[in-house]
Amino acid sequence: MDLSAYRGYFLDAVVVQVDSVASTARISLTSGDDDTAVIELNGVVHMRMDSPDVRGDFIDEAVVGDLPRVGAWPADAHHLLHLHNNDSELVWLRLIGPREIEVVARRITTEH
Repeated sequence: MDLSAYRGYFLDAVVVQVDSVASTARISLTSGDDDTAVIELNGVVHMRMDSPDVRGDFIDEAVVGDLPRVGAWPADAHHLLHLHNNDSELVWLRLIGPREIEVVARRITTEH
């Protein structure tokens, strides 16, 4: 999935829901033109934010990578190997800006 179109967008909100069945992360973005986008991740197994207050931060780079069920993971994802469960393929989202957001989940979708 290519998220390069979101470069230069601003973070509007990050909402994480966790319960005993599933977990989701919903990241709302906005541009200076009142254009909005939402990145939704389902089956979240890992999330890291440099700060809980990211509203207004801009996105320098939005990168999505696949973490395969079988086979080697990218070298820069080795810090995530403890999440490997041999059960499913995972996606790895990194939103890079003044502060970074990293999410590993089972599925990612976007609304624009």
